[in-house]
Amino acid sequence: ITAGLRYQARVATRREARSHVLYEVARDLSQLLLTDDVMHTATQAISREFKARVLILLLDRSERLQAPEQALQQAEPGWDIGTAQWALDHNQAAGLGTDTLPGSAWLYLPLKATVRTRGVLAIQPSDKRMLMVPEQRQQLDTFAALVAMALERVHFVDVAQEATVHIESERLRNSLLAALSHDLRTPLSVLV
Repeated sequence: ITAGLRYQARVATRREARSHVLYEVARDLSQLLLTDDVMHTATQAISREFKARVLILLLDRSERLQAPEQALQQAEPGWDIGTAQWALDHNQAAGLGTDTLPGSAWLYLPLKATVRTRGVLAIQPSDKRMLMVPEQRQQLDTFAALVAMALERVHFVDVAQEATVHIESERLRNSLLAALSHDLRTPLSVLV
């Protein structure tokens, strides 16, 4: 009975530690306003938690995945943009530990947000067995969901800022045209 209680206490301690890490990452991501900051914070947290190499691939204007600058600069070996694109297109995990390309050294998870999929999270753990544990995989899925929500929030912040700038420029344009119209109308009416 004592051994069983000790085991349950260890399991509870690990769950509490995982919950605490998720809370900290969610708190940190909720404060960020730039896509690069979200990617950097998420990459650091996931690689620290899973002792893995992590890449976050985002969509470009043509709705295709783009290779991140960090992958190009560091020449990350083994990751495959084709597998990442498949994970995005089918909205399913691919690679390590899945039914799709299980021989891959990387796991590709689509970043599913509320409105749409924002990109793909690619992870190569140092110990492949780490992702085979259901609780670890569930935590990784939760990380992916947090990153997706943060990216979507940043996207909508950008859209709102662009709309505000557009509204303000239209207001200024209209006031300028009204002033020019008045300034031209007065001398013309005097001439007439």
